[in-house]
Amino acid sequence: MTEPSTGTRVGRRTEQRERRRRQRRRLVVAGAMAFVLLAAAATFLLVKNGGSSSVGNKAPVRTQKTLLFQVTGSDGSAVMSALLADDRKSKTGAVVLIQPQVLANVPGVGSGQFGSAIKIGGVSGSRNALSDLMGVIIDGSWVVDATSFSRLIDTLGGVTVNVDVVVQRNRTVLLNPGQQRLGGSQALSYATYLAAGEQEQVRLTRLQAVFDAMLNVLPKDTTSLLASLGSGSATTQPAATVAGILQGLEGDDASNDLQYQSLPVTKVDVDDQQRFRIDAAGDKALVDDLLSQSIPPGARKSGNRVLVLNGVGTPGLGDKVRAKLVPAGFVFIGSRNAPHFGFANTIVLVPTATEQSLAVGRSVAKALGVPGDSVQTTDEIGTIADVVVIVGADFKAK
Repeated sequence: MTEPSTGTRVGRRTEQRERRRRQRRRLVVAGAMAFVLLAAAATFLLVKNGGSSSVGNKAPVRTQKTLLFQVTGSDGSAVMSALLADDRKSKTGAVVLIQPQVLANVPGVGSGQFGSAIKIGGVSGSRNALSDLMGVIIDGSWVVDATSFSRLIDTLGGVTVNVDVVVQRNRTVLLNPGQQRLGGSQALSYATYLAAGEQEQVRLTRLQAVFDAMLNVLPKDTTSLLASLGSGSATTQPAATVAGILQGLEGDDASNDLQYQSLPVTKVDVDDQQRFRIDAAGDKALVDDLLSQSIPPGARKSGNRVLVLNGVGTPGLGDKVRAKLVPAGFVFIGSRNAPHFGFANTIVLVPTATEQSLAVGRSVAKALGVPGDSVQTTDEIGTIADVVVIVGADFKAK
């Protein structure tokens, strides 16, 4: 094994970080048990406090910032996705690794694998899909293509990673096992590699290793680093904000206050392909543990789940409706086409004529900017939603 150059930050901290990585690896076996225990604890506290998880009526000031980091492949889909969260006040950070095969709903487009969300719904569609799936606020996105990711790693001088498997493409060996310095293309190959018979969790562990090693070698002037990546790197927030999150995570990592988790999922049997659905209980435990400051207002209320039906045929209408519902405290659970188009007026459907149900319907109508008399009752909503909105031509996106 070749030691890193004496005097570099990698050389000084590699051994210490390797010990911490081994201690921190919750991605394999311990994660599932931790989520069970957290869920049980959360349930106990809710019962003990009379069903309320908050103390007092004053909402805390949100100091956590969240960023969806994605690397896209040649077809435009995301081959790597991680939700980054940093809280400078508490000096803690979290990285949630997202399986590309988890099923998600892209507002205004439809459901499918999350890795394809950015291809079919764009950057905002991918971010909103994950936000709705996990039930958290995601402040922005940082998307890089494969070439720019490789350039990023090369600009950093490579990353030191303990490769756990022979990485090969067809019959060509790209990497042999062992701790080594990886260049950009090698890091990309390792972070996305899955050998025959391996589970997706193993690939997420490799992504964690590469991302953690990248944080280890970030320069102080991360803003200039981002600017140097060119058009293959795009952020929806100022570069200084993205740089601040990355620098914050680096500090969290150095102080052993950075936690990695994979999105809790359950496997869906589809032939020989890996498909997943989110584990709702596990996701709640993860969010409560790592992302509690980023829970949207109203996300944990009952009776506010809204399904949107496009009654006019306008592409992407669901995303525009979502943009009005979520800030008003409603949970957007998906959008699809209505049985037919041509609705002149928006209809807000609620299951009963009780004052409580009608009040929720009127609140939805108000959020959408349509008249209160748009609210109607129906016994055909079912259990998937509390309110169904059929969007008509009277809906104005702005």
